[in-house]
Amino acid sequence: MTTIVKENHDIANDEDFKDDLHHLKEDMATLRKDLQSAFGSIKGLAASKAGDSVEKGKELAHDAEDRLKSVRADLQSQIREKPMTAVGVAFGAGLLIAMLGRK
Repeated sequence: MTTIVKENHDIANDEDFKDDLHHLKEDMATLRKDLQSAFGSIKGLAASKAGDSVEKGKELAHDAEDRLKSVRADLQSQIREKPMTAVGVAFGAGLLIAMLGRK
């Protein structure tokens, strides 16, 4: 009789093991879906931030271009108003660069 009890106990343990394995597989599938969803969200967020950064970079480049054009126009205006001063400044800057280059 003890053999029959032992066999029934082994069968019950096998069923419990199968149930546990089945639940574990379901949990793993749920975890996989959750991770895929999370990574999808992270990917979307990263793409959005990258797009925002590109737009910000374009705006900064456009602003820098506008400032450069403004500075260039101001410089040209000053050179036209005082050409001899501009030549003197250019000569002085060239002389200074040449002196620094010798040392």
